[in-house]
Amino acid sequence: MSLPAPPFQSLVPQLHGIGTKVVRNTAAGVLRLIITAPVPFILTPFLIRHVGIRGFGAWAVLLSINSLTTFADLGFPGTLTKHVSEHFTRGDYLKLNRVINAGILIFSAIALVWVLAVNLASRALISFFFRQSSVEPFHLQHALRVLTLAIALNLLSTPFFSIICGLQRLDLVNMFWTASSIITACAGALFVFLGWGINGLVDALVLTSVTMVLLSVGVAWRLLPQLRFNPRLVRLADIKELSSFSVQMYVAQIASAVYIHTDKLLLAHFAGLTPAGWYDIGNDLALKIRGAPGLLISPLMPAAAELDARDDDARTQELYYRAHKYLAFVGSALVGIVLLLAHRFVELWLGSGFSGTARALMVLTAVQVANLACGPALVILIGRGNLLPTIKFAVVGMVGTLTISTVLIFLFGFTGALYGTSISVLSAAAYLVYLFHQETGYSPRRLLRVYVKPVLWIAGLAFAAKLFVPLSQLRWLGMIVTAAVVIFAHACGLLLMRYFDTLDLWALERLFRVPRALRRNFLIQGN
Repeated sequence: MSLPAPPFQSLVPQLHGIGTKVVRNTAAGVLRLIITAPVPFILTPFLIRHVGIRGFGAWAVLLSINSLTTFADLGFPGTLTKHVSEHFTRGDYLKLNRVINAGILIFSAIALVWVLAVNLASRALISFFFRQSSVEPFHLQHALRVLTLAIALNLLSTPFFSIICGLQRLDLVNMFWTASSIITACAGALFVFLGWGINGLVDALVLTSVTMVLLSVGVAWRLLPQLRFNPRLVRLADIKELSSFSVQMYVAQIASAVYIHTDKLLLAHFAGLTPAGWYDIGNDLALKIRGAPGLLISPLMPAAAELDARDDDARTQELYYRAHKYLAFVGSALVGIVLLLAHRFVELWLGSGFSGTARALMVLTAVQVANLACGPALVILIGRGNLLPTIKFAVVGMVGTLTISTVLIFLFGFTGALYGTSISVLSAAAYLVYLFHQETGYSPRRLLRVYVKPVLWIAGLAFAAKLFVPLSQLRWLGMIVTAAVVIFAHACGLLLMRYFDTLDLWALERLFRVPRALRRNFLIQGN
């Protein structure tokens, strides 16, 4: 049985400490999104003009290989974050230093193995994924070897970012990610403009990775003065404890990497680099759009770990449903706008020859945002140290993606990739939510009620906009105005429908200093 929801008035002071951290971290994520949002819109057409669509497809595959370091970290980043949060909450600095030093040793070994593996497999990777590339094999092989340096540096910075996340300073992590995006984009554009091509883009990744290593080490040490780097603190028992937990997390991380990158790599193999490039543009934008509601998920895991250390299930339950409430509000609005404006946006942005990208953007945005519905369940289970449901979910999702997507892409090419992603990702997400509610006893009806009003309301707004707005004739200003009006109407409609309550205003006041008149006019004390 799920616990009864505590009165909202009593939850305000109880949630203040955790809530303040979550709001601060979410606000930093919003700022990062605002600053970095223009980057892909400016950089993508620039790269296509300078390296061509096949060159862009090759770059997309290289980025996937770089991103697949998820397979190499063995689940340790989330494991370290959880343990840092727990030991810091309890003030056990000896155990904290032992865990951190064990993590540094583990990631040093992983980085060395990964560099050797990619270098040894470089020829096989080129022959499998770059068969139609406009880049010479020699240059591709050089790019892959340089890429391994960026991969190694990313892995070496991971334990220090885990320290910062475990201390619930995701505001700083978001600042680093913002700097990373800007440095990569600016350096990559400059190097391509100078004629360095794909190799210049890889060099930009290396430059960014060096910067992130230096920043992460310095800030982790500043936030945690008790931090000591000493290999003699490493204990085999700590490595075994971390490994036991991380192996379970690793399965879930692999599933995420498979969802994001498998279809792109399969398209490159079966259909060529051009459709892989189309798919990557749509998928990249979908992931960035997903990042807006996804900002609500990132702060939950260390918060859930802290609540678990305090054995506070009541606030964990409230954290879960409120995360879904804000996901429903933000996610439904974004999906509605993308479905409404995707074709016209891509036509203005890239030209009339990218209708496939518009289709990918629409489908993948809806799928990626819907997939976030399993996010609160996933991070709370990780924070509690209960990973069996996440393993089941990951195995089902990976098997579904690899089998369904392979068959559909082989048969239908680009369209098959969209179908395969939709079926496998949404099925796996629904399965995890089901397992979570079975495990915790939380009410699934309360969860469904959270989504009804936002989804139905945005559907009605999108339908009305399609009837009365000449979408195919809009220019940039017209699209911006249309999106702003839809978002404003979405928020106002939900306020009038009493969707938000006192705690929502408490969080909103800390983000935007909302006038207290909203409490009197639009809010009620409870659901």
